[in-house]
Amino acid sequence: MRFLFKNLEEILASIAISITVLMVITNVVLRYGFNFVLPWSEELSVICFIWATYLGISSCYKHKLHMGVDVILSFLPDKAIIPFKLVISCFLLGLNLYMAYLSYQYTMLSSKVTPVMGMSYFSINAVLVACFALMAIHTIRFIINDVKLIRSDLDSPGTG
Repeated sequence: MRFLFKNLEEILASIAISITVLMVITNVVLRYGFNFVLPWSEELSVICFIWATYLGISSCYKHKLHMGVDVILSFLPDKAIIPFKLVISCFLLGLNLYMAYLSYQYTMLSSKVTPVMGMSYFSINAVLVACFALMAIHTIRFIINDVKLIRSDLDSPGTG
């Protein structure tokens, strides 16, 4: 069960991208082999691709795989790097929470449905709320780790 929660974004993104690939391949085979297409497969592919993209964004954020500019860190003394990262993490927490709030408002306004499947845009836009909420949770974890590092630096002998 712990594996599931630890890798939630990766598992869900893998399922979504697998459905996307399966739908596209199926539709290509049906179109060129049998001159027939599944009318709903394009919509489902796009929806799953959107979900895979946003879950992938959250996964990359969790593993700190997004590109960053570290030039400022090279100018800071060693003792100031962790506190600076803590300030940046606090800013990102606020930003992610605000984006989750805006995404929630946007999702609640979703009243349209997709043309073929009749699926509510609520289920499509809900990934925005999930993505930014997960990123906020990961940011809290980053903050906790940075605070632990600062405490361990203060508690270690020879500092003062």
